[in-house]
Amino acid sequence: MAPFAVPFFGSFQLFNLKRRTNIMDGYSDSKRILEVIRNSNSLRRSKHMVVEAIIKELKEGKNEPIAITDDPKFGTNVLTTQIDSFKTSVYSGAKFSKANEGDPESNPLVYYPNTGNLVFSGTIPALSDMKFQFSLNDITNAPFIFVNGLSLTKNVISTLNKMNGFYENWKEEWQMAGDMLESLKKN
Repeated sequence: MAPFAVPFFGSFQLFNLKRRTNIMDGYSDSKRILEVIRNSNSLRRSKHMVVEAIIKELKEGKNEPIAITDDPKFGTNVLTTQIDSFKTSVYSGAKFSKANEGDPESNPLVYYPNTGNLVFSGTIPALSDMKFQFSLNDITNAPFIFVNGLSLTKNVISTLNKMNGFYENWKEEWQMAGDMLESLKKN
């Protein structure tokens, strides 16, 4: 019987060791899950705060967007420079709406003074009329795309990667140009 008891005891110890390891792995997994939950809760709170700010602006009637155009008050050819830069860096066939003084939100580059947000948008017709939108203050820190039925070919993925890189540079440049945007709030 002694030879039987030793392997049983040894396998019992091995079982406990495995159990402790699984518990520790479970602890690590639980810890990671809690981190994700905490981060998603903070994102929800941030989104909730943004929604509350927008609702407050709408109630106060102060949601007056400003179309950023080539008008000298914004700088030298600000809108044209943005569009040309996008076409050179991302996709030459991109389309942008025409400046419309009567409807500032229909313009490709719009500033929202109460939230301090800047939005740049357009369309790439060759990619199933994919619409894109960059938002300076968006919590996702990523461009938005809106498209139906787009095949993810190497060329499309390359264009999307270029768009993401352009977005990163665009956001950084506008954050550094914060003084110009702040001056628009005062006008």
